[in-house]
Amino acid sequence: MAEKKKMKGSMITEFYKSLAKGKIYGVQCSKCGFFDFPPKTACKECGYHDMKLRKISGDGELLFFSSGNLPPKKFAKYHPYAYGAVELKEGPTFFTQIEGLDVSSVKRIQEQNEKMPMKVKAKVKKMAGMNIVIFRVVK
Repeated sequence: MAEKKKMKGSMITEFYKSLAKGKIYGVQCSKCGFFDFPPKTACKECGYHDMKLRKISGDGELLFFSSGNLPPKKFAKYHPYAYGAVELKEGPTFFTQIEGLDVSSVKRIQEQNEKMPMKVKAKVKKMAGMNIVIFRVVK
């Protein structure tokens, strides 16, 4: 059964504390049950404000990806990298960095996108001085 945790204090603080421990949480509305990621303070479906942290499985499917030519300044030293849309097993779609893909040319990116969806697994990675959620392709 998925782990549930009542939020205490700032939701963002709790989320980042969990990332520092290698745990990844989304939120679930206690009224309608809608699940979202990353955590938000109110439900996108019904607007209710009683959201509970819930550990995600980390499993998902990469729907598509690309490689940006102008990464945010904080991430410029990691360029080039794949960035794509992942649909989590729990439902939400999340845009983030993807490991395990070849971004060396437009042709390689197109060839890999033709094989979508691809199974991916979430992990926490320290980049640009912060912990972020990225996904890696499952071979």
